[in-house]
This record gives sequence, structure tokens and C-alpha cells, in this order.
Amino acid sequence: MLALAGGVGRVEFNRDVFDRAVREVFARGGFSPDMLADPAVRPLVEETYNALNRAVDTAINTETPPELTAALQNNAFIFSGFKTYHSLSEVGLALTDADGHVKPFDTFRKDVEAIDARYNTNYLYAEYNHAVHTSQMAVKWHDFVADGDRYNLQYRTAGDERVRSEHAALDNITLPPSDPFWRDYLPPNGWNCRCDVDQVLRDDYPMSDPETAKAAGDACTDEPKARMFRYNAGREMTLFPKKHPYLPKGCGSCDGRLNLAYDPKREQCRICRVVHEQQRRVEAKRLYDRLSKDSKYRGVEYDPVSGGITAAHVGHNTTSNNAQVLRWGMTGADLENEVQRLLFQSGHSAILCDESKKKKGRTLPALDMQLDGVMMDIRSITSKKRHYGSALRDKNKQLARYNARSDVRIAADTVCLYFHDGSMYHPSKITNGVKWLKRQTRHLQVKHIVCVVRKEDGSADIRRHDV
Repeated sequence: MLALAGGVGRVEFNRDVFDRAVREVFARGGFSPDMLADPAVRPLVEETYNALNRAVDTAINTETPPELTAALQNNAFIFSGFKTYHSLSEVGLALTDADGHVKPFDTFRKDVEAIDARYNTNYLYAEYNHAVHTSQMAVKWHDFVADGDRYNLQYRTAGDERVRSEHAALDNITLPPSDPFWRDYLPPNGWNCRCDVDQVLRDDYPMSDPETAKAAGDACTDEPKARMFRYNAGREMTLFPKKHPYLPKGCGSCDGRLNLAYDPKREQCRICRVVHEQQRRVEAKRLYDRLSKDSKYRGVEYDPVSGGITAAHVGHNTTSNNAQVLRWGMTGADLENEVQRLLFQSGHSAILCDESKKKKGRTLPALDMQLDGVMMDIRSITSKKRHYGSALRDKNKQLARYNARSDVRIAADTVCLYFHDGSMYHPSKITNGVKWLKRQTRHLQVKHIVCVVRKEDGSADIRRHDV
């Protein structure tokens, strides 16, 4: 049974930050998405995030893949931002009385106490418990996946009188990790769900019928408000379901970062832009604090204005690609350093990775860079071509070699193409290169392409293409 929070109100939360945000809404005569970045409002986002991040901390350990940890923390921050938007939107609506007149502050402040209690006590209690549970299950899922179908997984309830009848119907369902059942019904399957999943020996328990198991899972989450829990936190690397009412709708093709889907006319996009920018800066500062104290990293810098961070692992290879001048009087290492500089200057986190790990005396395949938490390999484009399929093919092979390493828990799927001469970039050359690559390879690793295009003024455009 999973250890969740105690009674309602036991989750630590500083009420002063809510009070400051409420006073700002009153002073401004209402609430708008842009106010999420205001100094009086931003701490409310961070306070909610801190509570949820403590939940994540209950699950992660030294063996947890850093990509998974970062994904869970990032999701906690995005969720906190949208939750703050919803709570303060209700605060804004409470400004006026039934006749449309602005209430005196004391009346207004008393009226929003119910909003405070609902969002920052009752809801937060359930959200914290959910984050504890999903974090633990996400970590366990990655261990399950590493073992493949060598073991079966068994659904287990807490086994007491508090277990919901629809959850009790799932008790002892036993199926391999590859069965589609776990894609939708890995716990938690509702708010304050205490169910768990454990590995069992295949010969110790009979296999459940997949169709019967799926029917029980459907029945467990059949209520409209329960259907959002049909997801796998480990598989999706997320704390909260994408269909949670706080979160924006119709944004499945947008990750809020290196994309071109931003529409300033959509309020959801404006909220998302502000929240993602806050999250990026928090993550960058946290990363800087860690790397600046780590002797394995050199050249660690943080720009508080742009939120960019740059660093290089001492095991990063700076010699093998220095032998030949490729173009513009620059070696491969020079071009790699240049793309890192441009990304840092643009406010991104660009960390050059360790390429020195060995196994049985042989250097293991490695990737060049972690950009905003995403592992990728860099390829500098040094000549104009009809398309850049050959460069993508080479990087696809490198991703495959890297992903085959026994210590890689989360497969890398991204390539960075650097255009020192911006005239060499055109979207059609990337699109046509992808088409060519798909014809040439049976094992496609590349799913995302980040193009860093240097401009004449020395800055850069960042373009993203999905494969």
C-alpha cells in the first residue's frame, strides 16, 4: 500500500503567497494570463510547484533516469501554473457584486476565503497524493520496462474497507507489461487511489484474460470525471493526465517549447507561454545550482536575464573533431561550441555531454548535447544540398547505437542540425530529407529535429521539425 498524505490540510502551503496574489488582483481590477509573470503572482505558482515537487521527491532516487525526473518536475510546474490561472480567475470574478459594483476589499477578501480553501487545501491534498502515487508508479514502470516480459505485473488494492468497489474488481489482475491493459489502467485510477502494481513470477499466478481485464478497467473509470485517469504515468512521463480540467484542450501537437504552434489570439497559448517561460527559468536555475557544484562540469554559466545555462562535462570530446577545418576556418569542435553559444544566448539550457564512458575498454556510443533536458546529437551542415537526408541518416545511426547501450533507460529521438550559414536552411530541405530517410532505413530513431540557424547579426533562429 502506498503512503499518502494525512488528513486534509496536512500538505505544507504558505498562505501568504495567495494573499499577495489576491491583493494584486484587487489592485489591478481583475486577472489576466499575463499577470502570472507578475512578482506578486509568480510566487503562488512556485509555492504550488514546491508542494508537488516534494511529492516527486518521495519517489526519485539515484537510479532514477534524469530525463524522467526532469519530465515529472516539469509537469508539476506546468500543472501549478494552470492551476494558479484557474484559481485567480475565480478570484477575479469575485471582485464585483450582483449589481456589477466592485466590492470593498474586506468583503472581497472574505469572499475569496472559500476559493483559497478549495484550491489550496482540499484540491491540493488530492493533487499532492496523486503526485506521490504517479511519481512512484512512473519510477516503478521504468523498472518494469527494463525487465521486459520476464515477469508479469499484478494489480493490487490496499485490501481494506476503504477500497472502492470498482477498484476491488481490478484486484489481482495479472498480465505482462506489454499488455495494452497497463497503458490505460496503471494506478492511480482516481483521486486518492491507493492501489499498487508489483512484479510476480510468471509461474506463480495464472494469467488474467485480457478482455475481461479491460472490461473491468473500463468500468472502473467509466464515470466522465474518471476517464481522464486512463493513462500510464511512467509511459507518458507525466504526473497529471493530459485531460485534467486545469490543462488546455487541443494542444496535443504542441509541447510549449521549441515549436511553431503559438497563437497569441488563443488565451490558452498566452497562459502556456508565460507558464513555460517560468518553468524553463526555474529548471535552468536548479540545473545551474547543481552543475556549478559538480567537479565533473566546466564552464558552467547562467544568464539571469535570458534564463540560459551553458556547461560542458569534463568527459566531453574536444579533440577528435579538431583535426580538420571544415569551413569558415572552423573545426567540428568550433562549430559545436558555436551552436552551444547561440543556444545559451537565446535563453536555452545547452549542456555538452560526457563522451568518455567505457565498457570493457571500449568507448561507448555517446550523444553531444542535452538541450532543455532533451538528449540529442549535433550535426553541422557545411554545404548546400537538395535535402539533408544523408546527415539525418548518419545521426539516426548514432541514436541507434546510443539507445542500444545497456545503461540508457530512455531512448533518445532528437537531432540538432546547425546552419552556420543561414542561407543553407530551408524547411523543404528538412521535409524532403525526412522523406528520403524513411525510404532508406527500417529502424527510424529520429522523431524530432531541432534546427539552429545562425543569422547575419550573430543571433539564431530555432526551428523544430517533427518526423
